[in-house]
Amino acid sequence: MTTVEHRGRLLEAVDREAEEACGLARWMAANPELSLVEFETSDRYCELLGDRGFDVERGIADMETAFVASLGPTDAPCRVALLAEMDALPDVGHACGHNLSGPASLLASWALRDVVDAGGLQVVVVGCPAEETGVGKKRLVEAGVFGDVDVAMMAHASDMRRAHRLFLGTAKYDIRFRGRAAHAAAYPERGVNALDGVVACYQALALLRQQLAPEVRVHAIVTDGGSVANVIPETAALQIWVRALDAGLLAETTERVLRCADGAAHATGTVVDSSPLESSSPPLRPSLGLADCYRRQLGVLGLPESGHAPDACIGSSDITHVSEVVPTIHPNFPIGTDLQLHTREFAEAAASADGEAGLLEGACALALTTLELHGDASLRAQIATDFRNGDGL
Repeated sequence: MTTVEHRGRLLEAVDREAEEACGLARWMAANPELSLVEFETSDRYCELLGDRGFDVERGIADMETAFVASLGPTDAPCRVALLAEMDALPDVGHACGHNLSGPASLLASWALRDVVDAGGLQVVVVGCPAEETGVGKKRLVEAGVFGDVDVAMMAHASDMRRAHRLFLGTAKYDIRFRGRAAHAAAYPERGVNALDGVVACYQALALLRQQLAPEVRVHAIVTDGGSVANVIPETAALQIWVRALDAGLLAETTERVLRCADGAAHATGTVVDSSPLESSSPPLRPSLGLADCYRRQLGVLGLPESGHAPDACIGSSDITHVSEVVPTIHPNFPIGTDLQLHTREFAEAAASADGEAGLLEGACALALTTLELHGDASLRAQIATDFRNGDGL
């Protein structure tokens, strides 16, 4: 069978399974579930995969909703992980489009069953909880889930189409100041105001921003400012996020931010505790060869990229932990124009006909990328070599 015939059969398989995947996406849009409690979504993913012959293992990495579903021999020369996210956001539901990206990975895996049967390929669908809180894939990596695969992929909804996109690394800290409570009117001189520490730190951050490189982001919110106005706060806190594409710049800026907290404590007579959050993440480690492979599939499908740079309009994601251990891509498929993630407008687009068209695009491109990897051992070897050598960093 020629490559063209293989592609044709693969795309026909996507078409056959399309309605099941789109129905799942519609159900998810109407029934959003938050991070780590995606119980029914996970159940539906696992049932659909099990019905199609996948061997499903649940409760991975001590997360009830995480799973690994595999099809094909464990010693296959080509082993591909397709990541299936599932969680939604409070209030705005699937405003990040996980109701599309998760089913897109499932649909791609279903279409690849004929390729698996032909030999030489293992498809692994990884059920990834808690992307929105930034801990799911980190825990999966720590549990060794990606130790036996060659590449990891997923496709994500956007208003762009691009094969290669980046993610900012994020250093997240809870900063808590401790002082001494006192009656704010009767004995103010006996108090040490923890909120003063928070305010001084916040102002120091504002001053620091003037001296930072333009590619750095620093944002903060006050998470505890006291309880009543007539008591000098004994404790107060803020949460600070530092983001950058360059790991060295991220570490350097984070050190400067923490010095702002230390200086604020010294200036206000408070004591400060700075605690890193589990949801911190490194910058994405790119796999340009894998992204180029996905790009070729867009060409096969007659879909031009939108021209956005890899670092345009980017945030952070826990997929960057995966990119530290295996070549990884996270391309975008469009579901509308001029959309912003994490908004009601994005959630509406993710539940629309354009959203379903994007889901099918992502599934086709992921499946075709897997097909090319399966058929080209030299490409797999080059991607692995580039990853070991740090090419693309």
